[in-house]
Parts: sequence; C-alpha cells; structure tokens
Amino acid sequence: MKRSAFLIICIVIFSLTACGGGGSGQESATPDFVAVDVAVGDPAVSYANVEFTGDGRYMVWFEQSQDGDGNGTVWHCGVDPVTGELIPADGKGFNAFDSTTTGRANPGMDSQGSYYVGMNRIGTLILVRPTSSNGGTITVLPTPADPTRRAIYPTDLPGSDGGFVFWIKNERVAGGGLSSDNSWFELQYMDLSDPGTIHVIERQDKPATGFAPMDIGFVRWFRGKASLTYGFFDANNYVQIREFDLGKPSPQPVAVTNDPSSKIDPFPFTFNGQDIVIAGIGATATSHVYQRQAGDTLLTLQETIYPSASGLLNPILAQSHERILFDGALYTAYQINEPGSDFFDTTFAQTGEIWLSTVLQAGPRQWRVSAVDDLAKAEPEPYVGTSKVWVFYSALPKGADFLSAKWSLHRAETPLVRLN
Repeated sequence: MKRSAFLIICIVIFSLTACGGGGSGQESATPDFVAVDVAVGDPAVSYANVEFTGDGRYMVWFEQSQDGDGNGTVWHCGVDPVTGELIPADGKGFNAFDSTTTGRANPGMDSQGSYYVGMNRIGTLILVRPTSSNGGTITVLPTPADPTRRAIYPTDLPGSDGGFVFWIKNERVAGGGLSSDNSWFELQYMDLSDPGTIHVIERQDKPATGFAPMDIGFVRWFRGKASLTYGFFDANNYVQIREFDLGKPSPQPVAVTNDPSSKIDPFPFTFNGQDIVIAGIGATATSHVYQRQAGDTLLTLQETIYPSASGLLNPILAQSHERILFDGALYTAYQINEPGSDFFDTTFAQTGEIWLSTVLQAGPRQWRVSAVDDLAKAEPEPYVGTSKVWVFYSALPKGADFLSAKWSLHRAETPLVRLN
C-alpha cells in the first residue's frame, strides 16, 4: 500500500515476543471527544489507497480489482472543504489511467498547482494535472518504460517551478520487495525538467529473509523541500535513516540518525524552519519524533508517542504517520493493529485503530478517531478542510486477503475544529 514499510525486524519480533511494546509519553485519549466514523463512497467499489493533493482540492485514489491480480484504475475527484464530502460522491471524477498496486499514483505540488505521477501496466510513467473534479491533463513522460518500478512519489514543492520523482526499481521481477527473483533493489529518481535521464541514489541487496532497509525505513520526500529519506542497516542491524538532499550541489547520502532503534516508515517534513521526522519504532506501537535545527545533520529524539488507551489487546506496528498542520500547531495521524503472522497479515488483515496525536506541543494529547469494531484499518490520510480536520482511511474485514477483498473507505471526525 501507500508505504509498503516492509519489516525484517517485525519477522524477528513476531518470532520472539507478542510484539507489544509499551512506552511512556503522551497523555491518553480524553473523554471529551467521541469518535464519529462513517463509510463514504460506493459500497461496491474497492478504495485500496487514497491520497489528498497538497492544496486540498482533490483526492487521488486507486480502485483495486477484486480478482487478486493487483491491477486497477487511478482516479481523482474533488473534495468539499466544508463538509468533507467527495465530488462526485463515489470518487469517480476523472479516470486517469490503468495501473497496478505497485505503480499507482501519488500526488505532488509545484508552482503550477497539484499533480500526480504513477505508472501504467507496461511501466510508462504518467503525470496528471487535475483541472476540475472530473477533468485533468495527462502527460506521458519520456522516461524509459520499466514495469519493475514501484513506490513512485513526486516532490511537494508549492513554490518551485520544477520537481523530482523517485521510485524503487526491482532487479528483474515486478512486484513488492519479497520476491526471491530479485537480489537487489535500487532507489532512483529523475528531474521533471529532464525526465529522460534516470539517476541512481543507492542499491541495496535483498536480505536472506525479509525486506531491504529502504522498504523498512520507507523512502519519502520531505514535505516542503527537495530532500528524501530512506532506511539503511547500521553496524548493529538497526534501521537508521539516510538523507539525500537535492537542494545541495553534488548531493550524497548522509546518515541523519544514530540512536539504538529501528525506524519504521518515517515521515519527514519541515516546520518553522526545522526538520522533523516521525517514525514507528521497532514494530511496536511506539513512535518517536525527531527534530533538528537548520544547518544540523543529526536528528535528535524529542518526543515519544504511545497509544496507552488503545482498546486492542496487544497493539503493535505504529506506522503510516501523516503530518497535520492546523491553526499553527502540529498533529499526526497513524495506525496500529493487532499482531498477525507477518507484516501483511498484521497491517491489512488484523483489527486496527486510527489515532490522532499532538506533536511537539505543551500538554500532549491523543484521540482514537476510528470506530470500535473488528475491521482491519490502514492508510490514514488526514484532510484539512475550511474549519475542521477529518482522517480518511481504508479498511478490510478481519482476516481478508488485501489483494482480492473489497476495501471500504471511511471518514473519521477529529476534535480539530475551528469555531469561528
């Protein structure tokens, strides 16, 4: 799905313990908020992955087929910023292109506005600029076609006249990061001003078991600058974070964390001139917030987030953090689930919860925003409207196969509401 934060450490933890993991940190959910969580969209449609453009105007999403082949269609639609309703209500505004679970589109921003980039089924990269809730312009990029690409993400640079796109290339066989037919994976990127030229950042070998570290500390652009982060194994086999900053001349990968913990699916962004990264820690339900001042290299631990009021028997695998900026303050939405037999079973087939947390605020607080039920909840996506914030997420019946079952789309209220 959105991150594919594939976890070799999770394999180890599942085999040794119940994978719980406590943590001190933030205050638990408070009784002044009652979760209101509704299903949206067409109940017959599978909403496998949804993303919102940086300007808040559109939802970009992947309608996954229900035959298990991993194929589907990329759509976008409008979003009403007052009510949070989709325009049209089923989300099927503009049919952009046919794609796959590994080649589906993700949104970016530049000075021209929002766009999204993904890959069709033969490996051709496609850029779409929405013009309305049911319209858009499609550009087929001249980058050489390659169906072994996956995890395709453009930059979020609202003030820039250009941008970049990264992806992970499998050695030989298309798909995720587990196939034994691939012995290595390569992090690549291209400049949208020169889309025919491919640049290599780093190649990583596939471990004997599990996933390469760039799939554990999953690759992401910083929100707000042309710099990306990804995982690597240090000498003690912890997954640390490297940064590759295209804002610097002749950029080189640089390690930016060194504390004794593995970072899962880190989400990097800038805020008030500082760099912040939020990451799940070691397949537990604990997350860490790292921060650094402008000009520094190393990120340092500033805050711990743990959902101590969770209703799950054994919550694990905090992941899919998404930054929320509302009235000048920072928040994050993330998911946790009951433990399963492996990463996929835990993330997509076991009962889950979606949480909202303050970030780097005095008097930290958390709120469970999803309903209490047995659904396997995944992929929280915050939407900041005119006067309130919602968190959308996708869900499957407990125990379902994530490639063939129907994903339902949900919209959860949050306590973030502006009253005037």
